[in-house]
Amino acid sequence: MMYVKGQREAVVFGYALAIAALLCVVGYVSSGGCGHTSTDADTAGGNGKSTTQQVERAEELNRQAGAEIGTAGDAVGRAEQHAERAAELNQSAQTRVSDCQKLIGELKADNRRAKQLLDELIGEHQAGEATDAAH
Repeated sequence: MMYVKGQREAVVFGYALAIAALLCVVGYVSSGGCGHTSTDADTAGGNGKSTTQQVERAEELNRQAGAEIGTAGDAVGRAEQHAERAAELNQSAQTRVSDCQKLIGELKADNRRAKQLLDELIGEHQAGEATDAAH
């Protein structure tokens, strides 16, 4: 199960990287990218307001990203539990199949022995009838 747990960490890390990249792109686009000019940005007050809005937006996106990472981690955890349960059920089924195969082997052996006994009894009975008929 170590492989599955390592795989879970890799998936969560992948989600975190994807979300971080998305946040970087959103931050870059919302700031106007390269060559952004605006009349608000030219004044100290406008620049502060724009920066504050960007910081608030980044904080909101970070909260959303954290929630999404948590949700993804929970989903991976549930999937891991289902995989472990499926492995347990599979092992149990394999054990039962093995037990059934042994039982079938024993039944076949018992049937062969019963057939031998019947053949012997029939042979003895027929031999007895032949002896009785000769007298």
